[in-house]
Amino acid sequence: MKELADYVRFFWTLEARLDSTEAFAHRALPDNCLELIFYCKGQLSISSSQGSEGNTFTSGVFGQAHKFRQFKTGNDFTLFGVYFYPHALKTLFNLPAMALTNIMVDSESLWGSEGKSLEEKVMLAPDSAARITLVSSFLLRRLKAVEKREQSFITLMKNVIDNNRLVSIPAFADDFNLSRRQLERRFKDLSGFSPKDFFRIVRFKKALKGSELPDKTLAQIAIDSGYYDQSHFTHEFRKFSGYSPKEFFVNATEADDQRTTRDFKI
Repeated sequence: MKELADYVRFFWTLEARLDSTEAFAHRALPDNCLELIFYCKGQLSISSSQGSEGNTFTSGVFGQAHKFRQFKTGNDFTLFGVYFYPHALKTLFNLPAMALTNIMVDSESLWGSEGKSLEEKVMLAPDSAARITLVSSFLLRRLKAVEKREQSFITLMKNVIDNNRLVSIPAFADDFNLSRRQLERRFKDLSGFSPKDFFRIVRFKKALKGSELPDKTLAQIAIDSGYYDQSHFTHEFRKFSGYSPKEFFVNATEADDQRTTRDFKI
């Protein structure tokens, strides 16, 4: 839907039918975008490097994250999700993006009875097309006018995310005639991250794209992604994914992307 294109990157759905001997394990990687997810059927347990985080909610938002999480279940499940640009939280819901960084919040806590009503309607919807219509209508009702200056900032941020584009932080500040402190506030308000942390994740995602080019060496991927050296690359990659670069790229498949991967360590 064109009116939401500046805020919603895409809608998605995932279904799994497991037999009694199977287990589903999935690793969500650090991300500077956020997601609204509806667990239409089934629940999954959540853990991270900090330990157990309980089970998934029925619906709610996973904020931008510095850390990876593991999701596991042995039961059938159906998920429907909305993948947002980071500024959507501020623009659509009047919350600073940093309010949800590294945390998950259920729909009712975020939007009260309106959130609960949306959850119930999505659960009862017959298919994904109907769910997209319901959620799009909900988002359009909340859409607020964006100042022209803010829109320019958002457009550049979108370009960075869509293209894994590394931009000099001082140049970013100069483009908008902002001091470093003003830039820091604007980034935290619209992305949930400091400029430094935001671009660390952009650089990590750029490195993940390297797995799509089998002829590239790890050293080439590190250089092309903007890392100082191999040691810096390995340290950052392990921090964000829980894997060494070599371990990740050896095990990665075409089904993996910059957001998630099949968990190699169940």
